[in-house]
Amino acid sequence: MVDTVDDWSPPPWFAISSSVAWRFLVVVAAIGVFVAATIALGVIVLPMIFGFFFASVLSPVYDKLRQHRWRPALASFACLTIVALTIGLLMYLALKAVVGPWGELSTKLSEGADTLQQKFDARFGSGASSTPTIIRDDFGGLAHLLLNGALSLLSVVTSIASTLLVSLLVLFFYLKDGDRMWRAITSLGGSRAGLVDRIGLRMWIAVRSFIVGTACVATVDAIGIGLGALVLGVPSVLSIAMITFFLAFIPYFGAIFGGVIACLIAVADGGLQKGIAMAIVVLIVQQLESNLLQPVLVGRQTKLHPLVVALGVIAGGAIAGVLGMFLAIPLIAAGVAGIDELRRSGGAPRLNSLRPVTPDG
Repeated sequence: MVDTVDDWSPPPWFAISSSVAWRFLVVVAAIGVFVAATIALGVIVLPMIFGFFFASVLSPVYDKLRQHRWRPALASFACLTIVALTIGLLMYLALKAVVGPWGELSTKLSEGADTLQQKFDARFGSGASSTPTIIRDDFGGLAHLLLNGALSLLSVVTSIASTLLVSLLVLFFYLKDGDRMWRAITSLGGSRAGLVDRIGLRMWIAVRSFIVGTACVATVDAIGIGLGALVLGVPSVLSIAMITFFLAFIPYFGAIFGGVIACLIAVADGGLQKGIAMAIVVLIVQQLESNLLQPVLVGRQTKLHPLVVALGVIAGGAIAGVLGMFLAIPLIAAGVAGIDELRRSGGAPRLNSLRPVTPDG
């Protein structure tokens, strides 16, 4: 007897592939809708994200104040004041170190590229000057673009003071009423309220570990490279330190661009030898940071594969510019931590659950 169409079933490999494919398309569509909604509602979403970041860092301070019998509103206001003063200080230093002497910095970067090209021409002949031209056009252009991005970020932050005020307002209520808000959210999980609570805790810890650890690493990088520039007699020490600090929040790419900027300024001031000495200082500080400080300060809560970090930074930059590059990794770390907790709790399906049902059952 010839099998009818109703008796036909797809081969196992096709059934598994199609199951994975449609799930992948659903996930991609959901992410696309989420990103589009986030961009459209950026005035609301950004303060919520910033408030979440600030609250995750300041929650231990809030808890300490509550243990000393501070009222919730007063403890939240004290934490809000700490954030406002810190942001104000960083903006003041950034404006003083980068925006003010921007013309001088641009000149020094151009002079550094010119010096490298002259040294290269003297060593290999003017006919082989394509490589230093690449150095000038690519590395110098990237450094110029990155500094312009930092300046754009500062101008955006300055122009959206209302958004910053909303972020502080969100922070106040996150700290003051965060427990009640979170209990209301976990209650929506019904019988899985405990799982929702554990997922949220893992995401909270991951974000706090990343922000606190990265801020400590950025401070150490800025101090180390700044002191090295000071000892070598490189000008614009404060500018180098502040640029290093802010770029440290962009994994991998920030360290490369920050090191190139410091070395070009050193070359412009004292020639190739001083530039090499500055490069050695940058490499030593960054090696100590990546091999000693980063694993201890950032911890395993936010340990991501380097490819995920690199692609995440690029995707964040493509979606939201420099601001997206800053926000991408903590958000990815929170998402990965939540998915990991879901998997450990048995809430996420495994590949063998996608096995097709055969006619025999």
